[in-house]
Amino acid sequence: MTIAFISDLHLEPVENDKTLGFFNFLDSAQNKYQQLYILGDFFEYWIGDDDNEPVNLSIQQKLKAATDSGLDIFFVHGNRDFLIGSEFEKNTGVKIIEDMTLIEIGNKSVMVAHGDSFCTDDVEYQEMKKEIRSDSWKHTFLAKSIDERIAFANNMRAESAKRSSNKPENIMDVNCDYVSQIISDHNIDYLIHGHTHRPKIHQAGNALRAVLGSWEEEGWVIEYNQEYLELKSFTL
Repeated sequence: MTIAFISDLHLEPVENDKTLGFFNFLDSAQNKYQQLYILGDFFEYWIGDDDNEPVNLSIQQKLKAATDSGLDIFFVHGNRDFLIGSEFEKNTGVKIIEDMTLIEIGNKSVMVAHGDSFCTDDVEYQEMKKEIRSDSWKHTFLAKSIDERIAFANNMRAESAKRSSNKPENIMDVNCDYVSQIISDHNIDYLIHGHTHRPKIHQAGNALRAVLGSWEEEGWVIEYNQEYLELKSFTL
């Protein structure tokens, strides 16, 4: 069984090389993989399942064709697309799973996560995340018009870029002590995540921590096949 993991595509509601690159990847995935895990920030922003931008609808149609073909696709919310919900699931056949979910692959224990939960040194971000993930915040936000939500999302993107530029690099990476604790507590063989945009496979005690890259000039995928984990990049 070959399983693939991708993250941080940051797809926008425009048809560009990245969008077309994902479509090509998904076409080949149907013949190459049994399962595909999308570990958050699939979209640059997601303002709600009622968004009817044509490109977003095309992406959902492509996902539905893939799941109809027999490819099992799982999705973990990222910090930019945590509002993806049940209508998206119905439209695509994609199954939403919780962040930091444990899965068993053969005789290995694998945790899949977006990765932002491990960045505990970024206290400002963690406090903001707690606020905007609350049911009350989401209810208030989704009650706004689509235009209002898009404007808010664009403003948040600009503010996030500004804040990130003023933070030390190490603060925006994972806290290695916390990661070690998670691995130990759950007896994990592999921890796979994105978010930090720092693709690499790290040795973490007796486990491996595999970090996906963001899709920019090239795409990134982790493939797991017969107990072998490989991080690959490819031209979009």
